[in-house]
Amino acid sequence: MLNRGMKAGSVLVLSLTLLACAATPQKNDGNGGAYSALYDGESTAAFGTSFPAGSPAEAKARGDAAAKAGDWDRALFEYIRGLEMADEPSPEVLYRIGAIHDRRGNANLAEAAYRWALRVEPKEHSARIALGILRLRQRAYGDARQALETAVDEGARSWRAQNALGVLADLDSRFAAAKKHYEAALEINAGSAVILNNLGYSRYLAGDWSGARAALERALAADAEHQLAWRNLGLVHVRQGRYDEALAAFRHTQPSAEAYNDMGYVAMLDGDAEMAARLFDEAMRASPTFYETASENATRVRGRMDGGEDGRESAR
Repeated sequence: MLNRGMKAGSVLVLSLTLLACAATPQKNDGNGGAYSALYDGESTAAFGTSFPAGSPAEAKARGDAAAKAGDWDRALFEYIRGLEMADEPSPEVLYRIGAIHDRRGNANLAEAAYRWALRVEPKEHSARIALGILRLRQRAYGDARQALETAVDEGARSWRAQNALGVLADLDSRFAAAKKHYEAALEINAGSAVILNNLGYSRYLAGDWSGARAALERALAADAEHQLAWRNLGLVHVRQGRYDEALAAFRHTQPSAEAYNDMGYVAMLDGDAEMAARLFDEAMRASPTFYETASENATRVRGRMDGGEDGRESAR
């Protein structure tokens, strides 16, 4: 369903003392200061010998250029150098520091920077939305919802916020609300494969097969390589009994043996034990190396056909 996954890079473990420093906005005293707590890159010695920035704005411009080039360590250095020069911390720069840490998988530092930005300027919507999405990934759903709803209520027009609110609504099985959020996201970012895939899976969860199929086909029209959309479309086809179409969709994401096995599992959940057993048999024929898993599933579904165990929890 969701494009939620993020591979973490090296994560800096922060002491409670360091977090406390990062949590209190203050001007740097020139001896390391609070802002240095937001740096996690390599040694700054080489950066320090470069031509010094003349102003916070110049440091920010250098940080922006480094970030655009993918030089995250240099970007962090320049942003922090600019903060150290300024009379007051810039919420925009703090947000950009958080975004770099978020991208690198440093969740603690990202959250500290986002929250610092919001203490400086509570209506720094970019930081609030990014914080909400970060908390969603961390499964802190209450915090995520509060952050995202606050941003939207205050007038932020963000497809990412609406998309994330749709995900949260789906997690609560509030499918009508989720649909509204995804549609609001599409009004901002029309034709987004990410949003359309999430809408399609949401309609699938709601049992709206035709609505799910329409959204997923639109997602694939926008991005023919969208793996989740192909998989979700395969699930919809199985639910509709369109097994040839399901197999073709699943084959975009996995080998035939796994596709047959997954189709069999969904058929079993739908109560079509006979079709499930046939699909598990196909999985065994498609790949000898997959024989054990498919054979176990086939045995269980046939046991169910004979009045044995349900098999829903243990299949796969």
